[in-house]
Amino acid sequence: MEIKKFNGVKFRVISVIIFSISVLSCSITKYVPDNSSLLKSVKFKDNNTKLTNSELHAYLLQKPNSYIVGLVPFSLGMYSMSGRDTTKLINRILRKVGEPPVILDTNLIYDSRLSLQQALENKGYLDATTSASYTTDKKRTKLVYTINSGSLYKIRYFSFDIPSDSAREVLNRNYTINSLEGRDFDVDKLNTLRDDITRIFRNIGYYKVQKEIFSFVVDTTELNKRVDIKLVMNEQYKDTALIQQIFTPKYIDRITIHCYEELDQSELSDDTIHFGNYTIVYNSKRHIFRPQFLMNKVFISRNQIYNERIANRTVANFTSIASVKYANIAFVEKEEDMLDCNIYVFPSEKYSYSIGVESNTNSGATVGAATSLGFADKNLFHNAEMLKVDTRVAYDLFRRNYSRYQHAVTFGGDISLVVPKLLVPYFKEDFKLKHGASTKFSVNYTYQTHPDFRRSIANTTVGYQWQVGRSQYGLDIVDLSYIKVDSVSQEFLKSNPNLRPTFEDHLVLKLVFNCATTNRFTSNNTVRRNYFSFRGRLSTGGNAMYLISKAINQQQTDGKYRIFNTPYSQFLKGDMDYSFNMYLSDKLRIVYHAMLGIGVPYGNANILPFEERFFAGGSNSMRGWNARMLGPGNFYSRSNSYLSQNGDIKIELNAEARFKLFWVLEGAFFVDAGNIWTIREYDDQKGGHFSLNNGKIFKEIALNYGLGFRFDFDYFLIRLDLGFKLYDPRYPNIEERWALTPKYGGGEGNRIDNIVALQFAIGYPF
Repeated sequence: MEIKKFNGVKFRVISVIIFSISVLSCSITKYVPDNSSLLKSVKFKDNNTKLTNSELHAYLLQKPNSYIVGLVPFSLGMYSMSGRDTTKLINRILRKVGEPPVILDTNLIYDSRLSLQQALENKGYLDATTSASYTTDKKRTKLVYTINSGSLYKIRYFSFDIPSDSAREVLNRNYTINSLEGRDFDVDKLNTLRDDITRIFRNIGYYKVQKEIFSFVVDTTELNKRVDIKLVMNEQYKDTALIQQIFTPKYIDRITIHCYEELDQSELSDDTIHFGNYTIVYNSKRHIFRPQFLMNKVFISRNQIYNERIANRTVANFTSIASVKYANIAFVEKEEDMLDCNIYVFPSEKYSYSIGVESNTNSGATVGAATSLGFADKNLFHNAEMLKVDTRVAYDLFRRNYSRYQHAVTFGGDISLVVPKLLVPYFKEDFKLKHGASTKFSVNYTYQTHPDFRRSIANTTVGYQWQVGRSQYGLDIVDLSYIKVDSVSQEFLKSNPNLRPTFEDHLVLKLVFNCATTNRFTSNNTVRRNYFSFRGRLSTGGNAMYLISKAINQQQTDGKYRIFNTPYSQFLKGDMDYSFNMYLSDKLRIVYHAMLGIGVPYGNANILPFEERFFAGGSNSMRGWNARMLGPGNFYSRSNSYLSQNGDIKIELNAEARFKLFWVLEGAFFVDAGNIWTIREYDDQKGGHFSLNNGKIFKEIALNYGLGFRFDFDYFLIRLDLGFKLYDPRYPNIEERWALTPKYGGGEGNRIDNIVALQFAIGYPF
């Protein structure tokens, strides 16, 4: 499909958008009764507080209809498109997926003012007042709340008045009269402080201490915008005998682990086993977990002082295992300050299956698709060992020189075994069992067939995984790959001389460390509105083999050291991935993402192995380009497709607005920026090297934008993204790089298939 003047396309697209918005805007008052008005918008005036406008919106008792990115009343428009005859199916569907108009209720304006005022007082604006005004035009009302916040109150002193010597001793060890001096008075933070104080007591034996027994007394008398805070006990807990019970530490007596298999009631048959200081109760003669496994996952021991942190860690230790569906812990009070501990463990389904699908395409150049199937046995030897078998097939159809189509196929499989403990000799057993630690063994085989080559890759990995708080860590002490090249086109090697080492038989032995962390969940396991996620990875390869070569005084062959007559690669590679989810409303959030990676070959290698190099484009990267079709730098290969379009450095920035539409459908607008570069100037990748001279790197940052639709079925999400190139650095002249101009590609690029890429995948891109 040829479009001679893309400016015409731009005009028609913009005209359609403007017309659609106009139609929606004209019809949104269709179902607003006479003498009533639509609450079109709510704004805040003079908000000089630490609460954002989006946070203030949460306290409103009446909110306007939702708008996509603040512009299009999609849901209201759908509802307004329905006819008045509700017996017709189409009208019922439009009303179900749409949203009825929000009719202004003046009574709720007053209630919202009180709600806002209370929220402001809770945040330290004790003198805050609010007022409201609105204007109505053509049955549409714009409502404005004016915030008169006054001064923000600060804390002067923090003290406590607890009628217990032992309790005051604990508090004195952790807090002083100046502990909170100068901090903002904030009810939410005081509640968090109360939770922290409760946690301190419960972690040192005070089982009966609950946050409900404490409250704060706030004194603002004759203080210049400053308050004194006092922690006290509520009246109903001030009985002398009750205080004695509350502030007496408890100790663990009997520990019973209940392992309940979900069977038909007729099959249930209790079976009790005494194992050391533990009692294990099964409700079936089939012991789905071995007694030793269950005991090793418990950090609580007999005669130990009660510690809530250890109890929670025990539960987390069980629930971190895929073969455990649910775990809980309960304590029963006994005489003489003792507690019986009951731990309940429910297994998940032993077998699970998975399927994955991913594809990307544009209308003229490339089609790619991949599918994967997986099977898992979550409890292979009744110690929660997980056996996983995964298979994957990928197919790419591409066109060379815009004339001849060719295809490439990749298929392979992976078998892994995860043992839920650290199999490390000479380590103390309690250390090896901590933090949900596990050991993983895996074997992988991949075969690739391409018009220019055929090769197979065999890999084996031995590594460890563990968790500290919200952070997860992994260390692969052995990651060994053997790449066997069955055939390779000499024409391909001639045009890509720097890739020759990659397309010869070679070994890659890596040591890999990775970590991942997030603050998505609070200490109470509730989801934060705004949260971040971070992933990092550092790997080094070939050093152990290099030391062996040096130790045996090995001589180089063709400039390379070899193991079993096979050259190996030395390199250092690191990458990091950061994303931030920003909440704007119940139906709109913006996600920011950044990725940075760099790999450096050295010693026995002058180029990174092909498997270790970075690429750009695809469903999880620059979505205006298909996978491996961007970069490096301003380089572009018309003859060898993605094989030369990889690099040693990657920088990528993304922003995506995600908004709810109706049912399971979610929409998105996104912008991507980034590229890859080589760390050196390679002959077959001219223009691909990383350089800050004359701002080269900034001129080679590719840009794209687009829109997407996602079907969120809770357990999985299907994603369709349509990406449009905006700035394409592959062309030599700056004016040819902007895709929305007739000069794009030197006048040869005004084809829609050069500008658009459709991405299909499972799950969010970041």
